[in-house]
Amino acid sequence: MVFKPFTHLARQSLGKTLTHGYAQSVVAATQSSYASSTTPFGSFSTHAASKFNKHSSSQFHNTFQHPSGTIASSGRQDSVPDTSRGDGGLAAYYEAWQKQQRNHGSGKEWKQFQFPLRIGWNAPIALADSKGIDKDNALLRPDALLERSSLGRAYSTSAVDDIKKAEDVIAEAAAVSEVDEAIAKEISTSQPRVLSSSPIPGISATSIPSGTGSSGIAPSDTYVSGPQRSNTTSSSPHSLPLTDVTPPTSHSLTPTDGISHLQKTGHYAEIPAVFESILIRGIQPSITDYNGLLAAATVLPAAQHHVVSKALNIYTDMLHRRVAPDAAFYTALLELLIRRAIEVYQTKIAMNVKRSRYGSSTPDSSFLLPSDESEYAILAADDALRHAITVFDAAISSSQIKALPSDVYGLLISTCALYGYDEDMIRIHTHMEENQVIPLASMFPPMIEAFARSEDLRTAMRCYDGYRTLAIQHDAGEEVLMGRYDYSVYAAVIKSYMKCGKSEAGNRFIKGIMESFDNGTEEGKARLDLARDIIVTEGLIQYQIDVHQYADALHLANTWSLTQSGRDRALAHICSQAADYGDKPTAIKAYHSIRAIPTNMSVTALSMMAMHIRYGELSEAYNYWSVSIGLPHDGVSLIEPTTMYTVAVITEGRIEEGLTHAREAFARIRTSATTAAAREQIKEKIDEVIELFGKILRLPQSNLSPQAVMNLLGAMTENNGLVSPVSEQLLAGLGAPEIATLDRHDTVLALTIEASLISKGAFLQDVAHVARFEHLLNVVMQQGVTLDEMTLEIVERTLEQVENQRPGLIAKWRNAHKVAELSPHAPVLGRAASSLAVNATLSPAVTFDPYAGTTDHRGSSIILDVLEKTPSRRSVNLDEALSRFRNMRRIGRHPRYVVYARLINVAALEGRADTIFDLLGTARQDVPLQSQYPLVREGWSSILDSMIGACLTVGNRATASEFHQELLQLGSTPSANTFGLYITTLKESAQTLDEANEALKIFCRAKQEGVEPTSFLYNALIGKLGKARRIEDACFYFSEMQRRGLRPTSVTYGTMINALCRVSDERTAETLFDEMENMSNYKPRPAPYNSVMQYFQTTKRDSRKVLEYYTRMLSNKIQPTMHTYKLLIDTYATLEPINMPAAQGVLDTIRASGQRPEAVHYASLIHAKGCVLHDLAGARTTFDEALANPEIRPYACLYQAMFESIVANHHAEGIEGMLENMAARRVELTAYIANTVIHGWATTENISKAQSLYQRIGMTKREPSTYEAMARAFLAVNDRQHASEVVDEMLSRGYPAPVTRKVQALLEHAGN
Repeated sequence: MVFKPFTHLARQSLGKTLTHGYAQSVVAATQSSYASSTTPFGSFSTHAASKFNKHSSSQFHNTFQHPSGTIASSGRQDSVPDTSRGDGGLAAYYEAWQKQQRNHGSGKEWKQFQFPLRIGWNAPIALADSKGIDKDNALLRPDALLERSSLGRAYSTSAVDDIKKAEDVIAEAAAVSEVDEAIAKEISTSQPRVLSSSPIPGISATSIPSGTGSSGIAPSDTYVSGPQRSNTTSSSPHSLPLTDVTPPTSHSLTPTDGISHLQKTGHYAEIPAVFESILIRGIQPSITDYNGLLAAATVLPAAQHHVVSKALNIYTDMLHRRVAPDAAFYTALLELLIRRAIEVYQTKIAMNVKRSRYGSSTPDSSFLLPSDESEYAILAADDALRHAITVFDAAISSSQIKALPSDVYGLLISTCALYGYDEDMIRIHTHMEENQVIPLASMFPPMIEAFARSEDLRTAMRCYDGYRTLAIQHDAGEEVLMGRYDYSVYAAVIKSYMKCGKSEAGNRFIKGIMESFDNGTEEGKARLDLARDIIVTEGLIQYQIDVHQYADALHLANTWSLTQSGRDRALAHICSQAADYGDKPTAIKAYHSIRAIPTNMSVTALSMMAMHIRYGELSEAYNYWSVSIGLPHDGVSLIEPTTMYTVAVITEGRIEEGLTHAREAFARIRTSATTAAAREQIKEKIDEVIELFGKILRLPQSNLSPQAVMNLLGAMTENNGLVSPVSEQLLAGLGAPEIATLDRHDTVLALTIEASLISKGAFLQDVAHVARFEHLLNVVMQQGVTLDEMTLEIVERTLEQVENQRPGLIAKWRNAHKVAELSPHAPVLGRAASSLAVNATLSPAVTFDPYAGTTDHRGSSIILDVLEKTPSRRSVNLDEALSRFRNMRRIGRHPRYVVYARLINVAALEGRADTIFDLLGTARQDVPLQSQYPLVREGWSSILDSMIGACLTVGNRATASEFHQELLQLGSTPSANTFGLYITTLKESAQTLDEANEALKIFCRAKQEGVEPTSFLYNALIGKLGKARRIEDACFYFSEMQRRGLRPTSVTYGTMINALCRVSDERTAETLFDEMENMSNYKPRPAPYNSVMQYFQTTKRDSRKVLEYYTRMLSNKIQPTMHTYKLLIDTYATLEPINMPAAQGVLDTIRASGQRPEAVHYASLIHAKGCVLHDLAGARTTFDEALANPEIRPYACLYQAMFESIVANHHAEGIEGMLENMAARRVELTAYIANTVIHGWATTENISKAQSLYQRIGMTKREPSTYEAMARAFLAVNDRQHASEVVDEMLSRGYPAPVTRKVQALLEHAGN
């Protein structure tokens, strides 16, 4: 069949129209494809030969194209003769005859002229259908196999209409199904072979398609090497001559093995080219080749509907070439078709929900957006499942295939059940059982529900009995079932009872199920809770929802003892469904019954919003809209609700408010896109929404304010650019009075948009564009606004374009622009303000900001709000803020100074050093420093202060000092918090300085520069002093902090408590702890509790006190940290009384809290078993268990604990093996591991190995404890000289005296 009526769709919807009309590809093997002949074939194009093409009027060519460039074309009209094609080679024959006549005296022997052979083409086989009607069996071009459906999708009403015109093709599929079965039987009884080169008996010459006719694809005039015979002539003047096919080349010369290799290695993009080479060389493709080509079509990036169409084309071509598909091919094709059918089913359900929730309230209940109407119509025409059934029938009819894999049966049966194809479902299930294929458990719930829909309860129960029997056998260890879906099966049975009116039997059934789980154990209770949640939600509640009895569903959710999370999910689902149905009381009651926020809460809030909008209650709708905006979402799901809410607000007359909400929501939606393709799809949707807004705003009752106009134009520019004709419509409402009310930002935006439209020729249709442009330009010149380079270029180009209509305007503009260049940052004021401008230049007012005219205050507030959102999503918030920042600058505006500073701070916290300096450069460009203006100096002080803190955060202290000096030259100083960062970011890796002394120097410098200390600065200083055990200094500054009127925070108390614990000042630490808990502004934090617990665990060795503070921690509702759990394990496992089961139980406590045990917890257990209990075997077992756990990374702490266990048990011979194990797993050797190993070798007096490891650790990574361990090792073998060298190196590192004194005393004691 030829689809010529579709040619007019090439501009709008060819891709979607043809790619979805693939019904003919499965069974209509006797049809030709005009569509494929008009599709560009990128993948199989013979690019090397394209430069020789002289005749083709189009820009594409196919795989059968000869280097001479001749190609069959079916794109011309039949009435137009084509002298370059379809001549059977006569033109070439005539040219050769002329050449022979010119060379008649050459004496060469005469040769028969060889007409070109047609590769891959034979006379079609005429097949008769059941009514005796012959059909053409034209060969599908191989170059169209993958590229036939490569055009992009387009959503248009015309595309859907043309799909409806092609329904005769889909209907014809059923008529030729017998033909397909005949082909399948013929293939199954014969081996794959090349068609005979001689004419097939019974085929007349008149049945061969014409080269330029409309019956099919003309064969390509491709020359081949090898023996050739001249073409015979057809008896019909309109048919092609019969040709001989080139004898098949030996498969030893084919690239078939190459395709198999490419498929195995995953190089799918190269498979089409190799397949093309097979066809060009005249080789019959094998089943291996087609399997590779199908895999390439499936894997290469493309939309799912494109992939399906390509796969069906490949299958059709196989049948034409008489290549019998094997089980692998059928499996791959069936899985593709079935998954497409499932996707279509699920998408249609989602779209039906979208239509009922956001669509119109008319009887036909249309979609909100036209593209959804087109999409739904295309999905409705999709028949992937019917094609899958046809392919399945062909597969099982083959004598070479006994059965297919379990997945194919399971998916196909489940999908048939969903679609209501009960007869096919039963037939396929019977075939599966006959061939003893192990069934999928997932297919039983939809099968049971399918029987229930037809009220066949008996068969549904037989299906359940079959599953139960298989499940029992599976429990006994037999492999008779793949997977388990017990709870879903129970839910399906209960729904079946309800649907068939057997509610009492259903209640007895569910009671029996619940009793079977209740065995009194903890495991049984957990299974009972899970079973109850699934069975009640998917069975009882879902049935009530299906029959629209939402109040009964709500009653069930409240009366059954569901878990908290299960109940909230059920309530959210009931609320959404009731709201979509219009059951307002039930929806409201269900919504307010939700306690926690389930994962589907965003959908619930949006359904409530839509319901209130349908009831005309916009104030209530706004509340739910605000809730949904703050919840996690995928972005795309907000497009329809945003549109619905905005349209409702606009219809009520609050146009500006509605457009403001829409603009903000659109920005949020765009930032949610994770890929470029998703972002483009979102932008296209938003453009469609803007078109809808334009239609509504064209209504007579719409009274657009200038601010509303600019809001919508701004939304366009932030999205995909101007949307025509909405932009022209909006600008038409901007006259001189309206322009006078715009601020500078909106005026520049209007000027830019108007200039852009004029440059595209808009003034040719409406002369008002030029007048509006002139007026906007005059306003900009009067206001003295400085334009960015892009806007300036557009304005200059437009001025040149309208010079004839507005002579002198360009000269006026350039004169004004020249004045602006003399004072680029001061606005050009009118006469009334000229004296003020002079005074401001001589003595600027404190409140004057030269950049105020281009500052976007509203946008600045939005960016700051975005940055202050959920801290856990800081990176996402930063990306969104930067996107808004760039959009603001794109239209010639800039934020306030504080926004630059805040962006720099957040970028530093995320470690984005490049972004920090990019933002600084942008600030220097947008708001250059003018020190004569106090506001500018103040703003730049905050920016430079942020730069100092940012450089300190990313570890660049040298650059921070440079910005510090620049800030001092400006007459300002860093903030107290920045000085606090100076202290907290002191380098700790090299340990070459006394951090306490450095911290005191920084603190004193802050005071000298006139900085008023803050709590953060004091906390940083006290922390460094406490770490150095300088407790007197820490207490002094703690008291000074209180004298200055700064109330200590929980961080301050935690820092002091930690410092006191370091020096074993137990009484003062506990006093401060009690004071901390009793203070009015106390914010519970785990750090102080951990400090005290660690003190009593490591120093006092008092398990009672550790557990006491742990109990106090829980009573204050403080979530324990991973360090807290480690201290608990150490307490149970190392302090008397030893309670190893309790220590092991901490791991279960961690899992119960929703977290996962970490390597440090296993390290504590290893240390306890090896060093406390001296159970080296038990320690090794725990060590191996940790490494075998995929959730545990092999951190150094695990090896450290194992080395400690080895040394504690005097098993030094195991050190070498453990070091090799650590190296194999690429675990870094830390100083603490080196300490333990050095000590272990020192006990065996193996000083050479100890010294080797000491050298291996390197000077920069050595800790004071490393020096102590090596010194002890040398002293153990009476090598005082080397021990002294080690101590000298330690002293040269600049450690605090309390740290070095201990090692020095060790050396002095050895000397005595």
